[in-house]
Amino acid sequence: MRLATLTTVAALALAAAACGNEPTSDDLSTEANLAEDAAADDVLGANAMTDNEAAVAMPTDANGFATAVAASDLYEIESSRLAASKGVSTEVKELAGKLLTDHQKSTAELKAAASQVNVTVTPALDAEKQAMIDQLKAASGAEFDRLFIEQQKTAHRKALALLQSFASGGDAAPLKAFATKAAGVVEGHIEHLNGMRQPS
Repeated sequence: MRLATLTTVAALALAAAACGNEPTSDDLSTEANLAEDAAADDVLGANAMTDNEAAVAMPTDANGFATAVAASDLYEIESSRLAASKGVSTEVKELAGKLLTDHQKSTAELKAAASQVNVTVTPALDAEKQAMIDQLKAASGAEFDRLFIEQQKTAHRKALALLQSFASGGDAAPLKAFATKAAGVVEGHIEHLNGMRQPS
């Protein structure tokens, strides 16, 4: 049976070669291959999004960095307060409590480091983060939990890129030290988020 199958495949290959037609990828594609292609596209899409985020210019000056981190922390604080009151699952509420504590501490440490280089920190949400807060305010139930976790993953990935970029290329030593320490905390949050169950 195996020999007959191999003979048939060989005959088809010879016939294709005789006609001058190489087997095309369409000829060779199976449903399994198509499924693999789709999965690869999903991964490439995710990578492209990450690459686009990484391509955004990161501030290397003390003022720009402090403003960006303050906005990031404020988003975390406000979104976590919403999750504490609107979240459905215990897991989301516990995460919100941890994020609230850690990012309030981060803001205090940011202000202390910034003061050493005469930079004043005034936390304010940028347009993107305000829109994210508005989305959370409009959501409820399990949809709120799902959106909260999704937003946190995105926000923490961006925050980590910001912190790591300044830690390696920033122009103010006290803020570079802050960035290095804060990056470790954010990495811990990302690990926590990745281990959470996605609300259904």
